[in-house]
Amino acid sequence: MAKEIIGSYPSKDEAVNVVERLELKGFVAKNITIFANSDHKKEMEKRTDVKVKSDATENEDDESFMDKVKKVFTGNSVTDSHIELHEKLVNAGVSEHQAQKYSDEIESGNILVVADDELKMGNDATSDTVTLEETAIRRD
Repeated sequence: MAKEIIGSYPSKDEAVNVVERLELKGFVAKNITIFANSDHKKEMEKRTDVKVKSDATENEDDESFMDKVKKVFTGNSVTDSHIELHEKLVNAGVSEHQAQKYSDEIESGNILVVADDELKMGNDATSDTVTLEETAIRRD
């Protein structure tokens, strides 16, 4: 599955508009992913029907108050979330170089839109070089 970075957007409205335009062009919602920081995640989930991933850990809501306080004093929350976001981008098909660049942008508040550029609604993942051949009917 080939991933294409559609763009990095400074506002939620711009990112939502881009997602809507992609869907109008035939991209299926399940093939579009938004990467946003934890401040934007919930709103992006409400405003779109695509996958939204953030710099927050998956079980951050399950952490106790003391665990959150420890993160603040140890300073691990920034580096851990940056590393985890980088890994999420790479796992989504973004190159290492792009993941480094965009993880910094996401943490600073931008919203990244990534889409699978091969599978659009109504299209197969077949090659463009497929040719149809018919055998000639021979009558003797």
